[in-house]
Amino acid sequence: MTFLTPLAFALAALLPLVIALYFLKLRREEQPISSTYLWRSLVRDAAANAPWQKLRPNLLLLLQLAFLLALIAALARPFTWSDAITGTHLILVVDTSASMSATDTPPNRLARARDEARRLIQALPGSARVTLIQADATVRVPVSGASDHAAVLAVLDTLRPSVAGADFASALTLATAIAAREPDSEIVILSDGHAGVALDSRTQFIPLGAASDNQAISAFALQSEASGRNLTAFAQATNYGATQVARRLALYADGRLIAARDLTLAPGKPQAITIPGLPEARAYAAQLEGADALAADDRAWAVPPAAAKIAVRLVSSGNRFLETALRLIPNVETTVITPTAHLQTPGAAFQLTVLDTPVFTGTLPSGNLLFIAPLRATEFFSITGVLDAPVPVPALPDDPLLRYVDLREVMIQDAARVALPAWGRAVIVDSRTNAPLLIVGEQDGRRLALVAFDLRRSDLPLRVGFPILIANLLDALTPGGATGIPANVEPGKPLTLATQASALVVRAPNGETRTLTPANGRAVFEQTQQLGVYEIATPDKLLGRFAVNLFDADESDITPRAALPITQAGATAPAESARAKNEWWRALAWIALGVLVGEWLYAYRERLVWLRERVKRATRNVRWL
Repeated sequence: MTFLTPLAFALAALLPLVIALYFLKLRREEQPISSTYLWRSLVRDAAANAPWQKLRPNLLLLLQLAFLLALIAALARPFTWSDAITGTHLILVVDTSASMSATDTPPNRLARARDEARRLIQALPGSARVTLIQADATVRVPVSGASDHAAVLAVLDTLRPSVAGADFASALTLATAIAAREPDSEIVILSDGHAGVALDSRTQFIPLGAASDNQAISAFALQSEASGRNLTAFAQATNYGATQVARRLALYADGRLIAARDLTLAPGKPQAITIPGLPEARAYAAQLEGADALAADDRAWAVPPAAAKIAVRLVSSGNRFLETALRLIPNVETTVITPTAHLQTPGAAFQLTVLDTPVFTGTLPSGNLLFIAPLRATEFFSITGVLDAPVPVPALPDDPLLRYVDLREVMIQDAARVALPAWGRAVIVDSRTNAPLLIVGEQDGRRLALVAFDLRRSDLPLRVGFPILIANLLDALTPGGATGIPANVEPGKPLTLATQASALVVRAPNGETRTLTPANGRAVFEQTQQLGVYEIATPDKLLGRFAVNLFDADESDITPRAALPITQAGATAPAESARAKNEWWRALAWIALGVLVGEWLYAYRERLVWLRERVKRATRNVRWL
């Protein structure tokens, strides 16, 4: 407890003065009398008023001292820090991501977040308004500026943890925009801290969670064996806790147990498991047996890879390096076409067209496109000049497209200077000018990529990582392979399907179905909030399956963060909670007033009794009259 006006304690000097008053003697004149028998009470009173007598218990003295102590404490204005909200508009950002279902704070972290939010709302004045922002894969605002606190609490009780990560960047951008319009707003973040955010507004962070004990299946995939008859399963288990644990990995095919492995998982290290010779099945599941704080990542699903090959059309005058790299990919069937003939070749049967030609004439082919060393602008990008001897470097560290690709000491003679289009992101850039050398993105459902330099005017094709880069690009441009249906989809992320069918039916893992009506040959399925295997079919034919898994290290690593990093004015520092002062002087003042009234009543109790008797007699006389 702290005091706003500690100088008020100087009034404590009055306490000895009050006590001293009880030692003082009332001076009386001496008079001779014939006997002291009738005056004994007067003698006792005189003895009591003799100075510096032994202090005897006196209720009036205690009451007066208590009054003075309470008054001094009230004048000192004591207060305690609390998380109470002092503004008139509370903006609650509630994390409902997968990690909030962790049970280290029973029943789970989200329930704890609801309790904290309920406490803050109930402490608000009746006129204060509340905005509730729910942050998971998508950002929702179930309550906006509501002054009906009971209705807000009812909505708060409906929140449930999702199976995806949280888009905190969007949620906090929205919260900041709301707070900027109302200066007396306060933002409160209820989360376990698994997000880096940037705010320019006063923010209070209430951390949730108590433990880090969790293990997860961090990867699970299937691959066809060389014989083509069986599959091999690749799984990875990671221990995100601080101590070594033993778990058992069980593998199921269409619900039947087919294999099991005992694992000893060291803290912080992934362990890979390979299980070959799997029998044919529609879907496979891997399960970590045992219990930990987060159950959502203890199970993963996978579907067999599509048997059909990806049809790739290569429009080129001759590029042995590119043709070889494409033919090294086992599930790709490449058709090479000369630039003069590519316009007359139908494109419906090709999942990807690679344009390794500097000049385009006529209309670009439909479908997904990979441009290599263009010299002219197209409807998708603009050429603004030439780069001489660019030095390639990754635009972002740990980009999945550059996995196992080493760009160090790669030599490029020249490249087209391309303005970064709105549809794409830079994967490789020139270290000197930051101009993009490799761009990947999507526009209107079409996946696009652009390599700004001629592969034959660089030594990149001579590097070991070149076939890997082409394979990574192919995965990005044809994620669903020949069927257009990817094997894995992130929870909460929409899936775009290319189809010529008039309707598609998607069956979720819980058996619910949803019918999609394609538009312009494309259909979008957004309800990927369940973990498990989904089926996609036309009304009369099964097209394929895909799995939704929680392969998210940020969510599986449930270690709670005590502080939330917040970037302000270009500097990053842990966010300090914006605390409020709870003052206690009012309660102490009421106590002092109560003690004062009690002391007065005790001091004049005889007069009060006399007054009560007078009132009773007067009342009886009025009745007789």
